[in-house]
Amino acid sequence: MKKIFTMIGAGVLLHTTVFAQQPERCGMKAWHDKMIAQDPSWAEKFQAQKEALQADAESYLLYKAQAGTERTTVTSAIPVIFHIIVDSAQFNNLGGTSGIIKRCDSQIAVLNRDFNKQNSDSSLIPASWKSLYGNSGISFGLARKDPSGNCSPGYEIRIIAGSTLTDAGYDVINETTPKEKLASTGLASWDHTKYFNVWCINFTGAAASLLGITVPPAGGPSSQHGVCILYNSLGKTTSGAGSFPSPYNKGRTLTHEVGHFFEIWHPWGDDGGRCPTWSSTASGCSSGTGSDDGISDTPPESDAVYGSPTYTISGGTIHDCCEFHGTTETQPIGVACLSYMDYTDDGAMHMFTTLQAAAMASKVLVSGGESYSLTQNPSLLVPCTTTGVEPSVTELKSSLSVYPNPTTGEINISVNSQEEILDNIVVVNLVGQQVALVQGQNKDYYSIDLSGLSKGIYFVKCNFASGSVTRKILLQ
Repeated sequence: MKKIFTMIGAGVLLHTTVFAQQPERCGMKAWHDKMIAQDPSWAEKFQAQKEALQADAESYLLYKAQAGTERTTVTSAIPVIFHIIVDSAQFNNLGGTSGIIKRCDSQIAVLNRDFNKQNSDSSLIPASWKSLYGNSGISFGLARKDPSGNCSPGYEIRIIAGSTLTDAGYDVINETTPKEKLASTGLASWDHTKYFNVWCINFTGAAASLLGITVPPAGGPSSQHGVCILYNSLGKTTSGAGSFPSPYNKGRTLTHEVGHFFEIWHPWGDDGGRCPTWSSTASGCSSGTGSDDGISDTPPESDAVYGSPTYTISGGTIHDCCEFHGTTETQPIGVACLSYMDYTDDGAMHMFTTLQAAAMASKVLVSGGESYSLTQNPSLLVPCTTTGVEPSVTELKSSLSVYPNPTTGEINISVNSQEEILDNIVVVNLVGQQVALVQGQNKDYYSIDLSGLSKGIYFVKCNFASGSVTRKILLQ
């Protein structure tokens, strides 16, 4: 079978139509081997990162429990920018600009549901796995301002002359520098400390069958940190223009890749089909001692699970050849083939486990974490005026008060209406969705009840005739 290689944390997903046999959906282990061959010190780095995951997850859960809150620190959604580089035919395949907008919106929705225990297909999680259904608490939103402060729809599009490697392809086998990011025909990374960069491109050359690849913060040049996905695997699609054929049309390509970006591994440990910590003579297992993903609530697993498996365990999933360690049952509820980090079809992925979610959260939601800086830029998520940077409204600030803040439900807005005319008040959530609208009247006091909304950070935007003032509030 032809294999595609990638780097640490980089999930390489393969397009099944290219292969007569079941594809290898990610080549992380193969790339690890290649990097270790080039620099043996990478072996210790990989192992140390994996061995730290369990402790990271447990420390985060303890910290969260002691804080008595779902999040340990004040964070916002992560601003996501989609860099879309396609030729005209591919652009039309996506449904044009309107199709791209729908795909970007649906992809953000998929990420937020998958990372926050809100995916509707969680109803398919077997009974014995439901207690392991993890909530990372990480959220995402479209970036509404670019690094220069100009308005952004959350995506940028470059239509190229063709889809060759020289234009915008990425041959991960033969290239060391991705052309889709750095060449004149590509789109460069936005500040990787503030934005989550996703390139939507056409993979070419030896990498022509990829669905995605990730460069996490721990590896590769900072200008490459982010995710590349095959352009038409973006978002959740069903039919019509821009649809992507099943089984990879539910947006889980990016869910899987983001998991790698936050440094979690495949549940079987990429060990060549061996059992974690012991040798097995069972049919289907490779000989020799294996490893796993460093996470204790993903049961021992020999190798990837593909397709959409029929569960054979009552209340669980399926067994593989690592079911027994001697006479000890190691897979009482099966393997984690329903995890977003296995290789099953999009429709067969339903969850992160509790410790997978906590390990990611330790990197993202705790001050000092590897990706914490991505959660500290709420202003990048606030829609701005169509002309660019929001107007200067220094003179309005002294006339406006929003209180109490934090609030448990009701907020009050007071404004000196003799100085300024209030057009309206808009409240938006972290992903830029409007959750409340109050039309301005000739008065200096307004009250808005937000008690029916989810706890978290919101933005109150007061639009005046001469400009706007935005205030951040915390709903507890």
